[in-house]
Amino acid sequence: MQLKKKLSIVWKKRNAVSVAISNVILASAVITISFVVLFWAQSKSSAYNQQYSEAMNSDIAKLKERLVFEYVSYNKGNLTVYLLNCGTIDNITIKTVYVYFSNNGTLVKVFSSPSLKYFNGAPIADQDLDKGEEGCFTLSSFSLITGASYSVRVVTGRGSTFDYTFNP
Repeated sequence: MQLKKKLSIVWKKRNAVSVAISNVILASAVITISFVVLFWAQSKSSAYNQQYSEAMNSDIAKLKERLVFEYVSYNKGNLTVYLLNCGTIDNITIKTVYVYFSNNGTLVKVFSSPSLKYFNGAPIADQDLDKGEEGCFTLSSFSLITGASYSVRVVTGRGSTFDYTFNP
């Protein structure tokens, strides 16, 4: 009889056991969700940090680019531009070249990805200028007015711009 009495007491207090079990389940669910959110936030933070690092490295590389115009010559419809990479970074590519009037900024012609050559006329295999490397490109099939002032704007693959003014 004693056992029956104890079982009836436990049976009557079953509601308290049920509340304790539900609290444990609820607490474990909250902890599990917290860890999931923590790992998600950490992965997002890592991805943003990686993107920021890549953007900063790209901007730093852009600032290290230095192109010097050694000489610009115009002869019979061909404009030849001689360049020197005097910056502290390799692999400067020429993306776009603009030729325009200096006095009013009117665009004469746009050239995309001109072919880089060494001064002896041999093509540069990798089509970029490394530190201290010289190269040139020729823009053809357009005419310039003798005595007028023109500018050449070279835009690199990283987005740096370099300008030079000349008179044909």
